[in-house]
Amino acid sequence: MIELQFLYYLLAVVIGIQLSFYFFYQYYKIKDVNLKLNRILVSFGNFILFMVFGALNIQIARNFIGDPFWKDIIYRLGWSLAFFSPIALEIFILTEEFGRIVNLRIIYILILLNGLAIVFGIIAPSTRSPIFFIAISFVILNGINVLRFEIILIKKSVGKIRKKFLLFFIGTITSLLALIFAVLVGLGVFENIFLEQIIYYIGVTILLIGFITIIFSVIDFPPFYEFEWRDNLVHLYIINRETYRSIYSNNFDKITQKQIPKNSQLNDKLVSTGLVGIDIIMSKITGTEEKKIHKIKHQDSYILLEYGSEPFDIIYALIIKKDLVSLTHFLQNIKYQFESFYREILFQLNRFEKNQQLLFGSFDVIVESLMR
Repeated sequence: MIELQFLYYLLAVVIGIQLSFYFFYQYYKIKDVNLKLNRILVSFGNFILFMVFGALNIQIARNFIGDPFWKDIIYRLGWSLAFFSPIALEIFILTEEFGRIVNLRIIYILILLNGLAIVFGIIAPSTRSPIFFIAISFVILNGINVLRFEIILIKKSVGKIRKKFLLFFIGTITSLLALIFAVLVGLGVFENIFLEQIIYYIGVTILLIGFITIIFSVIDFPPFYEFEWRDNLVHLYIINRETYRSIYSNNFDKITQKQIPKNSQLNDKLVSTGLVGIDIIMSKITGTEEKKIHKIKHQDSYILLEYGSEPFDIIYALIIKKDLVSLTHFLQNIKYQFESFYREILFQLNRFEKNQQLLFGSFDVIVESLMR
């Protein structure tokens, strides 16, 4: 019976470990982009990993360790790892970016209290002593703050990433509910063995449901841009360098969009001609075609530039209000999507000299999907 209980819990352990490493994989997959808010993926992975290994040690001590000395050591190790899980999440959000939505001083204080909880858990005479329950209360307090942080992420986010955070929050709540059952069993509250087994299986089943929910949250997790990145978009131009003409444009500034005059095609041509002209001048100054300019400061705004992959002679220009790292990644994503979707047309672009704006007008749908 004990072996069956452990095997059932081991299923949750395996899923939890795989889930943690998938969070790490998702982070390192786009680490080079330097989107600092993506550290949240490492935070979530650490939170699950320490929680799983902590409970695993407690189960090993409870079911398989006969020697009182080693049983006590493994028990304390398990509780320490479980207590450390909120800290493992929070140390990766102690950044200026996350400091815009949460009070970092409060997090530092809670981390300190949580650290004391680990110390109390180690020195407590037993799991029934008052000092141990004080330790648990500190961890619960920090756990509530973790849930509060997840709620803030949901409120501050929009689109697809908001749905992912919501799923993770639901999965976290479910998993923490399972921990209540685990604590009750671990502390030996129930004298009736049959009742204890029922509580055990219910707890592990709830944990599995929580992990499965979190799996859906991490699958296809989008890059986590700055919270205000959409508000800093002004205008996107995709320009044919051979003809100096804009083949696609998208105005993101809704206020400006209402004020656009009827000769907007003329404005697009002026902008596209000017951008290509700057690129040519840069090539003349450096004496090489390989030296490209990727950012232009213009009064209170910036122009980000990306260049088409060979053999496409295209410039992607994004006018923005504030220079954010995420907007460079957004422009690179636009380039990838545009060249993938219109690849065959771009190979013979010169055959479609007229109405190129109409030809690529359907790209609006893809741009809108990238902004969700």
